[in-house]
Amino acid sequence: MTSTAFAPEWTLGATRSSHRWAQMPGNWDRLNTRALFPSGNRWGIPDLPPASAEPARLVPYNARHAIAAARPGDAVHFFLDDYRFETVWSKPERGLSRCCSVGAALTPDFSLWSNMPLAMQLWQVYRSRWCGAWLLSHGVTVIPTVSWSTPESYPFAFAGIATGSIVAVSTVGVVRDREARALFAAGYAAMLDRVRPARVLVYGTASATCSVGDVPVRAYPSRWAAK
Repeated sequence: MTSTAFAPEWTLGATRSSHRWAQMPGNWDRLNTRALFPSGNRWGIPDLPPASAEPARLVPYNARHAIAAARPGDAVHFFLDDYRFETVWSKPERGLSRCCSVGAALTPDFSLWSNMPLAMQLWQVYRSRWCGAWLLSHGVTVIPTVSWSTPESYPFAFAGIATGSIVAVSTVGVVRDREARALFAAGYAAMLDRVRPARVLVYGTASATCSVGDVPVRAYPSRWAAK
């Protein structure tokens, strides 16, 4: 898998006293304004170039031994509880090492819950795409992960993903929950219509929902199924 050159527009957050600092203090930029990436949408969600990589295996970000044993063609995934990978946003320099060592990564799957305010859901999508753009700018091959909640999230849930890109989704927690299954099915159909992906990588069970249309699907077993 090859990486794509991707450069951010570097900025510096200024304060009344920042001109006196020889070095920026820790946690000075919690919103990651120092690296703003190109965007063609009204929210400023970073645009990611089309992904063409199809990983041989997916290894979890929090599994150090699995990452150390990763083989060429593998990719890091973030289908985990959010707190297990929050560092890729809060301390992006620290979060780089594991993804760089493998060479490829899916974008972080920050949760979108249907009972979240839309502003929070939008922020989660922004953070996911930003992390993808950040990894790309450091030579990591990136595959966008797509998440959505209710139809109200669709306008921004697919923003920043190039038409025809390979994308990744997760069905973990969906199959056995009737309401979640219905929301997933509706969002999946909307994603196919708007993104028109070349292929969908499914973490978990590739349910009947993922067979809609003629888009090819590749399923990867979740850690529960792999046991």
